[in-house]
Amino acid sequence: MSLMEGVQHLKIPLKDIKLATNNFGDDNFIAQGGFGKVYLGQITLSGQSITVAIKRLDRRLGQGDREFLMEIQMLSRYKHKNLISLIGFCDEGGESILVYEHAKHGSLDRYLSYSNLSWIQRLQISLGAAHGFNYLHNDVGLQHRVLHRDIKSSNILLNENWEAKISDFGLSKIGPSNVEFTFLVTNACGTFGYVDPQYVRTGILTKESDVYSFGVVLFEILCGRLALIDRYQDERRFLSSLAQVCCEDNRLDEIIDPNLMNQMKVCSLKLFSMAAYQCLRDNRSERPTMGWIVEKLEKALELQASSKGFIRVGTWGRSGNPPNQWSFELEKDHKLVKITIDHGNVIYSLMFTSEFRGVFYNSEKYGGWAGGETVSEVIFEGDEEIIGINGTIGSRDGFTIISSLSFQTNKRTHGPFGRVTKVVFSIPWDKGGLVGFYGVAGYYIDSFGIYVKPNEEIIRVGTWGKTGTGSPQNIWYLQLETHQHLKMITIDHGDLIYSLIFTTQYRGVTHTYEKAGGWNGGETVSEVIFDWNEEISAINGTISLSRGNDPGHIVISSISFVTNKKTHGPYGNVRGKSFMVSFDDGSFAGLYGLAGYYIDSIGVYLKTIL
Repeated sequence: MSLMEGVQHLKIPLKDIKLATNNFGDDNFIAQGGFGKVYLGQITLSGQSITVAIKRLDRRLGQGDREFLMEIQMLSRYKHKNLISLIGFCDEGGESILVYEHAKHGSLDRYLSYSNLSWIQRLQISLGAAHGFNYLHNDVGLQHRVLHRDIKSSNILLNENWEAKISDFGLSKIGPSNVEFTFLVTNACGTFGYVDPQYVRTGILTKESDVYSFGVVLFEILCGRLALIDRYQDERRFLSSLAQVCCEDNRLDEIIDPNLMNQMKVCSLKLFSMAAYQCLRDNRSERPTMGWIVEKLEKALELQASSKGFIRVGTWGRSGNPPNQWSFELEKDHKLVKITIDHGNVIYSLMFTSEFRGVFYNSEKYGGWAGGETVSEVIFEGDEEIIGINGTIGSRDGFTIISSLSFQTNKRTHGPFGRVTKVVFSIPWDKGGLVGFYGVAGYYIDSFGIYVKPNEEIIRVGTWGKTGTGSPQNIWYLQLETHQHLKMITIDHGDLIYSLIFTTQYRGVTHTYEKAGGWNGGETVSEVIFDWNEEISAINGTISLSRGNDPGHIVISSISFVTNKKTHGPYGNVRGKSFMVSFDDGSFAGLYGLAGYYIDSIGVYLKTIL
């Protein structure tokens, strides 16, 4: 019993346990688990009466001294707000009893199908549990980590504020953390429906085994059902395999409760389901860390809770740290009336003035730790709106910065201000969509981007390439519907981009659209195939004059598609004037442009991610 050394201060006499539970009376019984029965009780410690949960070991259920001692060892050593707290224990009179803080709402599995447990609450519970498991894997101390081995919804308790508390450490193992891959060879254990198939097959336990089990729990939270339902004898029995198939076929909405589905913002659902899906990858090396899961769940919660309805487009220039980030957002019904620009060979600082009901509001000055040679004021007329930004990128003191800016309105072009260089960026958009600017700044304006807001459901950003209107037959577009996924782009290319064909998927059904362009044919046909959870977040390309059979026209000479996973391309011949547009993950809603013998121009449909 050497393991009990150092915890004797936690011992509670059996007589106090019996008094607290009315001698384990039926009226105090609250739950039954693999360890034994759980009772509600009142214990007086240090003169204070507290409500506790008292777990009484029943060896007939398969657990014994090993699990009892491990639970004491774990919870006496490791403390975290998302781990259940051990109040004490009793080891006398043939009894092995654990005393915990009382989690008022009991275990999570009881509330999976509870319609009053909102999506926001489910996200918060998921995030809290992820924080707890991340602590066990990465923050318990030097040179070791804790592998829980029995992650399931019944082992996640909920207190009076619906905060997650991880419990049941009887099966836990302690492994080394100072190696790239922690693994232990052990007899596989856990709960059917949650346990990592790789762990079952090999007997090798890794932290990724916990990740797999937590992915199952995330899908339980998302779909409002248990991991294993015995009454089903078809594909619905095991949630893990069912959820994977539904994700890959873009029909996850079929297994989510409609009441819950109606609460979800699409961006939050996509990020949450993507994180859960990654946890279930068969190849352990493809599963994420608990720290990565925490980051994704934090973002999913942020997206769900946010009331902002704009899209970030850009940035161009230098990336930077949060202390140097700047942001100006127009308040509701405010109009941008002036931009003050301090400039010389670069853009040193920007300041914005808005107007509401005759009152003017000045922003703080962004940038300007250094001063320029000229201060210019761009004053907009009452019916004048910005519909495009042009600029160039330069360098100063070894840093990438914005060297020039000009503002295109529905009436004129203001600028350029600063010194125009060869590295150009240009971003036009639908009239009326601008709601602010953002970027990084210090001595100078290091980077620049815009906030835009769709007038209706989407906003058009671009186009790049041919500027003519084109006859109706020369206009092409792909606009994704809700939950529709861009599955594949087929690109006919060679010296330039000849044609594009789009294939979408919804609920496992694919649809291929009419070919855009391609009155001529290219030398190569490439297929860009996107994973179910892969989305375009930027378009890069070049614009040049056509050559060959129909020369001298402005066309798209090359293009590449940047996603949240990789860059596809470039396709075509990278020559001529470059263009690049990046935007918030999840806001991509389609592509459009002009086409004939070639793809003459391209633009992007974006939607607010909220």
